[in-house]
Amino acid sequence: MNKLNAWLRPNLLTSDKSDYMAVPVTNGSLTVADIVKLLQAEGMEIKAETATDIITRFNRKAAECVTGGFCVNTGLVYMRPVIKGVFYDRTWDDARNSVYVAMNQGAELRRAIAETKVEILGEQADMIAIYTLTDMTTGKTDGSLTRGRNAELKGSYLKITGDDPAVGITFRNVDTAAEVKLAPTDLVINEPSRLLIFVPATLDAGTYELTVTTQYTGGSTQLKSPRSVIFSEAVVIA
Repeated sequence: MNKLNAWLRPNLLTSDKSDYMAVPVTNGSLTVADIVKLLQAEGMEIKAETATDIITRFNRKAAECVTGGFCVNTGLVYMRPVIKGVFYDRTWDDARNSVYVAMNQGAELRRAIAETKVEILGEQADMIAIYTLTDMTTGKTDGSLTRGRNAELKGSYLKITGDDPAVGITFRNVDTAAEVKLAPTDLVINEPSRLLIFVPATLDAGTYELTVTTQYTGGSTQLKSPRSVIFSEAVVIA
């Protein structure tokens, strides 16, 4: 049985004071190398380098297959290719069209979810939260963002304030762990419940973690140490 801890936070998007939302407690991010170490701790006898190489090759081949027109079922996820955009003149236009891979939960993931028990730890005192992330160009709220365009974050206690070097908004590439921190000029609107940011045009395509770090308290004083919140969904830059 898997165990997932969660805190309750009031849902500020509704006026119902009895309406709460559960926020999972995240224990950090894991890479392929981290997963391999966990497998070795369970008794896997394959060398770490060999296991990492096999997984890397598997991922590469699966990516080649799905972008080559195959629907791919890895057991963990089911992937299928999708072409986005309209075709006004029956020809491909890089400005309007793009390839996207749609993913659904596979049997292994569904089985793990069914075996997961959620333990509510209570109501969280730290109210910083990101409720929604919207691509202002497409209107989508699925985590996909457009480079060189604006994105809107809605939540609570999000206002970027404080002199700590960690304060700000960062995009962390989940594959490379490389971080890109937004410049102060990329913060268009800076309000407690709403941030409007400019997504850098130089941001590489990939999957990211979006983190907001601030010393904002809602009052005249600031936190001595900054606090952070990670958006609950993966952010995809195509």
